[in-house]
Amino acid sequence: MGLFRRGETMRLVGVAAGVCAVVLALAGCSESVDGQAEVSGAPLTKEQLFDPCNVPDEVLLAAGADPASKDDNPFSAPSSSWKGCGWRAGDFFVDLFSTTHTMEEFRENTLFHDFQEVTTAGRQGTQYLVGDKAPPTECGIAWESSQGRIAIHAAKASSSDSTADPCLVAKDAAPHFVEVLPK
Repeated sequence: MGLFRRGETMRLVGVAAGVCAVVLALAGCSESVDGQAEVSGAPLTKEQLFDPCNVPDEVLLAAGADPASKDDNPFSAPSSSWKGCGWRAGDFFVDLFSTTHTMEEFRENTLFHDFQEVTTAGRQGTQYLVGDKAPPTECGIAWESSQGRIAIHAAKASSSDSTADPCLVAKDAAPHFVEVLPK
C-alpha cells in the first residue's frame, strides 16, 4: 500500500528526506568493495539482503503493526544498497530495513546519534536516535546478520500528538522481529 493511500503525506516527505539522507550519507562513507559491505570477506549484493517484506503477519501483529498497512517502498526512490518495508503501528510507523552498509558506516552517519549497545531477545544490537528533533521522533535498532545489517525504525506519525518515546516503541516491537531475522 502506498504512503499517499494512507493519508500520511507528511510521512512521505519526512521518510523520503530521512531515508535519502541516510542513503546519501552512507553511500559517501563506504570503504567497501564496489559500494557493498563485506560479510565473511565477500561483498553482498542487494539481492542477497534479507527481505523485510517477507515478515509473517503473525509477527507484525505481535509487534503491534497492522499487516494491511504494508508499505513495500518506504524509500520513495530506488536504492542499490537497501531493502525495506514499513507498517502502521498505532501512533507510529515501524519500518524494517536491510542494507549492505556496515555498522561502522551507521556510526559515521551524522543523521544517527546517541548509540547504545542493547540486547534484544538474546541478540546483541545497536540502538540509535535518528534526526535532530527534540524530543526525538524516530529511533532505530540495528543487528548484524548473514544477510546484511538489519534495522528496525520506529517513527512517530506526523498526524500523532503522542509523547511516547520512539526507542521504547522500537524496543517493544524488536523482540518479535528478531525471531525471524537471519543470524
